[in-house]
Amino acid sequence: MRGLIAYAFFVYHRIAMSETHPIDALKALEAEAMAAVAAAEDEHALEDVRIRFLGRKDGRISAILRSLPTLSPDERPAVGQEANRVKQVVSAALDERGTALAAPKAAAGEDLTLPGRHPWKGGLHPITQAVDEIWEIFRDLGFTRARGPEADTEWYNFVALNTPLDHPAADEQDTLYLVDSVLLRSHTSPVQMRTMEKHEPPIRIIAPGWVYRRDTYDATHTPAFLQIEGLVVDEGITFIDFKATLAEFARRYWGPDTQVRFRPSFFPFTEPSAEVDVKRFIRHPDGSTEETDWLEIMGAGMVDPAVLDNAGYDSERYTGFAFGMGPGRIAKLKHHVDDLRTFFDNDVRFLRQFSK
Repeated sequence: MRGLIAYAFFVYHRIAMSETHPIDALKALEAEAMAAVAAAEDEHALEDVRIRFLGRKDGRISAILRSLPTLSPDERPAVGQEANRVKQVVSAALDERGTALAAPKAAAGEDLTLPGRHPWKGGLHPITQAVDEIWEIFRDLGFTRARGPEADTEWYNFVALNTPLDHPAADEQDTLYLVDSVLLRSHTSPVQMRTMEKHEPPIRIIAPGWVYRRDTYDATHTPAFLQIEGLVVDEGITFIDFKATLAEFARRYWGPDTQVRFRPSFFPFTEPSAEVDVKRFIRHPDGSTEETDWLEIMGAGMVDPAVLDNAGYDSERYTGFAFGMGPGRIAKLKHHVDDLRTFFDNDVRFLRQFSK
């Protein structure tokens, strides 16, 4: 600002004290500006010229216009008119030179009328979004979030969950062992036992995390994937609580018209066990409704009393239910993706559809 004031004072002093007439001084400045425009070799140099002569803050012609109030009333109209004329001439020359500099690029096939391309902003992965959406629903139902180590022992991964080590799931062809009895957890169920060891009932937790298996990488399986475990333990927990909680989750996630069914199944750490299926009603933009087939979304069941005993709980006093789901498969169903591997190909064209 001080530099601008000093320059304005300099202009005034030159006009007022010099023998050169103010209009002659403006014509000299016009000639200097036109020469600078002609000498500009690229867009950046041309922009520097524009700022030097026409910039609102430090432009030399703009400074003269701001100094007009310091001139005498007789000189002010003529000098102001000439300053505006010089400004228009220099502006026109800048535009013409800019067009000339852009012509080679236009001839090379660059469409300068296209809007600029902004940098692509990253977003949450669609499976991460599914985890967050699932967590928000269960948080509203009174659940807290828990976590455990990804490298765990046979005790927490199998034995404590009522799965003997001669079970096929504990075989090396299915489980990734590290050293001795340490392995990469094959499900997030070990978090159940670790939570029960540290806390007394009531317990109501959600445990999302990575799990690892010797699965073939195909359309429905990956060797490393996210899983979400849920556990509820308290006095008086019944199968009705189990069904009502999971049905409420399904309707909140898939929509209020979603139908839920429970099919008998078997898991070593729950008894009775069930597979949870949903049937969805998809509303299309034209107003029509499509009914899907039954889709499996999770395995679940009442916690086996042996698991409660292993945690040091009184299985005669406490009951509970547990469930586990794969958010990758949930996202696959929600977004109508046929191949689970599509989520992990890192194709930006696919992933940007889910940016929020």
